[in-house]
Amino acid sequence: AGAREVVGMKNCGMHQTFVLFLSGCGLTAALIGTPLPRFSSTIEQCPLKRGTRLFSSRSDLPSEDELSKLLGKRSSIKKATEEKKEVAAAEIEVDLNMDNFDWDAMPELKTSRPVRRSSDAKVGQQEAAKDKAEEEKAAVIDFQAGYEDENDLHIPNRLAWTTERWGDKAKGFKEGHKLKKKEVREGKFLAGDMQAAYNALTQAGLPFLFTSEAFGAGSRKSNLSAEHIIARCSEEATQDSMDPIIASTLANPWASIAKGNSGLRYGAKGVVSALEASCERMDQTGVELYQIGGANIFYPGGSGALASGMAKAVDLGLCNYVGVCNYSKGKMRRFSRKLEKNGVQLTSNQFEFSLTNRKALKSGLISSCKTLGVIPFVSNPLDGGLATAKYTSSNPSGSEADGRFKYPLKVLDKWAELHNAQEALAVRVKTRVERESMEERDFRGYRGPPPKINTDITTTQIAINYIVAKGCVPVVSIATPKQAEELIGCMGWGLTDEEVQTLDNAAELCEING
Repeated sequence: AGAREVVGMKNCGMHQTFVLFLSGCGLTAALIGTPLPRFSSTIEQCPLKRGTRLFSSRSDLPSEDELSKLLGKRSSIKKATEEKKEVAAAEIEVDLNMDNFDWDAMPELKTSRPVRRSSDAKVGQQEAAKDKAEEEKAAVIDFQAGYEDENDLHIPNRLAWTTERWGDKAKGFKEGHKLKKKEVREGKFLAGDMQAAYNALTQAGLPFLFTSEAFGAGSRKSNLSAEHIIARCSEEATQDSMDPIIASTLANPWASIAKGNSGLRYGAKGVVSALEASCERMDQTGVELYQIGGANIFYPGGSGALASGMAKAVDLGLCNYVGVCNYSKGKMRRFSRKLEKNGVQLTSNQFEFSLTNRKALKSGLISSCKTLGVIPFVSNPLDGGLATAKYTSSNPSGSEADGRFKYPLKVLDKWAELHNAQEALAVRVKTRVERESMEERDFRGYRGPPPKINTDITTTQIAINYIVAKGCVPVVSIATPKQAEELIGCMGWGLTDEEVQTLDNAAELCEING
């Protein structure tokens, strides 16, 4: 490498200090100059000749040719080494025959690294998480969990509701997404109202609902019958909603033919095919309870065919329990025996009963159900509104916006004593429930807040819980969120024996005076 040449220096007429940093060999040379000789005005060449070096090269450093040789030699050595490795790798023979391998001589290998789970394990974890979510989803409060049920079928909170008005334009249903003010006053409702009501009820712990192939059958072609709407509500329900517990009812076969909803049904297979069609419309594999409606309806094949068909539906897994509607004590016993011959137990009987219609109580039908282990479901528990004490002789319009009288004044005057008793009880029960809720909070203390219980008691809720107090399950017609909240408000409290007796005395007096 050596020092860099400096040639042709001219006109060096001033004091200068030169510091040269020499690259290539890592050498540094410093030149500290003295005053250079002053030249005359005539330009003269610097006495340094071309090719003169200021510093001589070190003799111990290799020349450029020697460095090239060294680098070339290094590359050739590296290349030869790599070639030897490739040849050695090619010459290695792997014996894949493990028959003579001594597995016992293998050392015990351990690792602290986390175990990688297979895809099956991941799927298992996901399913476990899903099951846990379902358990949490179903963890709603059942205030009647300890109720001594009539049989194996348990109804959460001993409250049920029906979709009898869903999809039925004659009962207030309207297609579309908006109601006019006049339609709101008339009590009309939309599919969105039913979805909101469904969500509220299933979230609160009231998933037991009744339906029928006959409900809203006129809207079946547009997929807006009650069964179709149930399927849609179930699909679009919120995550914290309980799965519906569905009870369906076989429609009058002759009425179905007359309305063009079905063909002729007969024998056991007619029962099975009807239930299969209902499950398909509801997008369900089966229902919890299947009932036959109307004790006086002639069915081709008779009651024996009905019993056989219902037993077959249970065997096929289309339903878990079977029941009847509007059967008297005698007919209920006879049909129960026919079911038993087919290996199935009668689970329920649905009939009308309310504060203003106590025939089922006086005839002994309710007590007969209890004796046979049959659940008494009560349809029309508010008697069309008469038992709500909303429409009274002093307020015949019920404060409705249209101002129309729903019942004649003569009818309202007859039940005035009962309505007054309901209003007085609503105030009394409200005070009692508030006091009990306060005591419950004090008792629980650090164990967490008690479940929220409605204390704004209404006369309608008094009428509903009267049915519960009589050992029955009220099946309330629900179509709007407001009606759903009214039913939810019945949860968590009940009537005492004294309060029930007060209502019975008032109803008895009204019946005598009427």
